[in-house]
Amino acid sequence: MGYKPVYDYRADQLGKQGGTHGAILVEGRWCYPSMPQPLIDATLDLHADRIDRETWVRLIAARRGYRLMPKEHADADGYQRMMCPAEAGKAQCPIKPHTMGHGIHLPLVDPEPSRVGPLKVCRRRTITISPETGAKHWQALEHGGPEWQKVRKIKKWLDTLSLGGERPRRRTHHRRRTKEPETWTPTGHLAPAAQPDRPRVTTRHHPYQNAWPRP
Repeated sequence: MGYKPVYDYRADQLGKQGGTHGAILVEGRWCYPSMPQPLIDATLDLHADRIDRETWVRLIAARRGYRLMPKEHADADGYQRMMCPAEAGKAQCPIKPHTMGHGIHLPLVDPEPSRVGPLKVCRRRTITISPETGAKHWQALEHGGPEWQKVRKIKKWLDTLSLGGERPRRRTHHRRRTKEPETWTPTGHLAPAAQPDRPRVTTRHHPYQNAWPRP
C-alpha cells in the first residue's frame, strides 16, 4: 500500500514474537534460530533491571549478526524470499559447509541439535515468508535503532499539530536540545560520558601593563 509499519511494543510483546520455517521474529525482525537467549531477551531484561542501559545497547547491536537478509524484493502479493546470515555471507554455519572458512571476522553460529534434523531455514538456501506471517509485529526498521528513533520523533511532532480541525493528541512543549540517537534506550537515554578535567589556566598580568602610554 506504499508504506511500511514502524511502531513501539507493549511490555508483553517484547522478545520473541513468533516464528516460521525455523526462523524467529524478535521485536519486529526475522532472525536466525540460534540467536543467543540474552540477545532475544535484551529489552525484557532491561525493563526488569537485570541489565543496564549500556549493556542493552551492546546486545541490540549484536543482534544484527543474526538477522535474516532479503534475497530479493517482495513480490506483488507480499511474499518475500529470505536467507540466513550464513547464506548471506554474514556468518559461518557448520550445517552449510560452503559458508565455512571465509575469515575469522565472521561469527560462527552454533545450531541447536535436533532429532528431526536441521530446520528448514538452516537446510535451505532461502525460505519464503508470506505477508500474513508475523504481520502483527513485523516492522521495516530496527526497533530502537537510529532510523526508528527519527520516525518516532516525527510521529511525536505530528501529534502536536491540529489537523482537520481536531485537537492535537499531544501538548506542545518547549523545544529541547536534541539528543543523539545512539544514547536512546527504552528506559531513558544513556548518561553522558564524564569529561576529563582540564587544567586551569591563570592569566598573569605584568605590573606595568597599563602604565605604558598607548599610541
